[in-house]
Amino acid sequence: MPISSTTKKLMSKAAWHAYNTYRKGVSYRSQLSVTAALLNAQREDILAFQREQLTKLLRHAYQTTPYYRELLKTESAHISQIPTLEKRNIREQLEHLCSKAIPQARRIKNATGGSTGAPLTFYQDRNYWNQRNLSVYYFDRWAGWNFGERQLIIWGALSDVENNQDWKHQLNNFWRNHHWLNGFHLTDAAMWTTFRKMDRCHPQTILAYPSSLYQFAAFLFENGLAPKWDLKGIITSAEMLHSHYRSLTETVFGTKIYNRYGGREVGLIAMECAAGRMHINCHDLYLEIDSPNPYTTPGDILITQLNNYAMPFIRYRIGDIGRLSDEVCPCGNQLPILAELLGRSTATFRTRTDTLIHGGYFTQQFYNVIGLEQFQLIQESLKHCVLKVVVNAQWTEAARRYMVQKIQGALGADVIVTVQFVEEIPLPTSGKREFTISKVGVGRND
Repeated sequence: MPISSTTKKLMSKAAWHAYNTYRKGVSYRSQLSVTAALLNAQREDILAFQREQLTKLLRHAYQTTPYYRELLKTESAHISQIPTLEKRNIREQLEHLCSKAIPQARRIKNATGGSTGAPLTFYQDRNYWNQRNLSVYYFDRWAGWNFGERQLIIWGALSDVENNQDWKHQLNNFWRNHHWLNGFHLTDAAMWTTFRKMDRCHPQTILAYPSSLYQFAAFLFENGLAPKWDLKGIITSAEMLHSHYRSLTETVFGTKIYNRYGGREVGLIAMECAAGRMHINCHDLYLEIDSPNPYTTPGDILITQLNNYAMPFIRYRIGDIGRLSDEVCPCGNQLPILAELLGRSTATFRTRTDTLIHGGYFTQQFYNVIGLEQFQLIQESLKHCVLKVVVNAQWTEAARRYMVQKIQGALGADVIVTVQFVEEIPLPTSGKREFTISKVGVGRND
């Protein structure tokens, strides 16, 4: 017998409570209240909190990490005097960046393809994840999310691409009250099935990649399917939210998009409020703009993560360009505002069968390829792709075959993949390299 929506919501709320109690302790509700109080505080209190957290982090980094011990010379250095942390520093000094005060067994390994397509490995710890989750809980409520309420996820994960019947994934979706539409592999059949299911059980919110959400919205619009789900809001993340994505999606679903900005290395950086401003997550990080005037001239975004004591990220050049605003937000929240965000876009690839493949699929596949320094995949046509790679001495022919097989497995076995070995992949004039580029274009059949 099907479980009623009310019963399922109560079950999921109880499961969320058990999960948070297990991960964060019985005091997680008070921890969430403390997080909310800080993020709702007056500007001077927010800035005072950040100064205190920065002092603690810099002292910890100097005392426990070989990299910063050598770099800082003193634990009283002002953050503006510290050289920026580049991705190459992390690759070359990974172990020296790790804190000796955090046992290796307590490190949590993570990786990202990065905005330039260069695989990057790093470490975090449980406290980082606990604090990160508390912030996500706070900001997602701006879009109407709450524990246990049904949510449609248009996302991607390798476990779903390779085995969409994985029981752990199914169980995770069940207790969280999620329905998952694989954003890495959108088909008409999958989108039609999702629409019919959501028409029966009405999600409260949607969490999605902007490009995948746009494809779903376009499919519904083109087929005359009008969702009547009474959504509270839509959360987008992981890519640039282009204006035409927002316009069509908000029209089709009849609700507002709340855009997130974040990175796997540092967590949630900023989120859009009801007034349309992007507020910076001062609970977890300190954000700078590498520019003569960060309020008028865009520059590289530098992130200092305040909670990752396992491997401190201090003035990390994340690879995006932005600009600050000194306005007072009409929403009333006094968190600083990120006025402009440039770059951070991935392509959507199309196959001959009109299946759409999210560019992030290839990034996840190539995270841990040994010998690969950097890549850029360009879909020149439905029949031909160019894979540019920057490699080191550990590169092997097996790695080349693996990458080609993954591309052909997604786009078609008869697709020709030309591998080009290059010394570097230059940045475009925007300052932000796209690691997946499709010249075929969505909606074209050439």
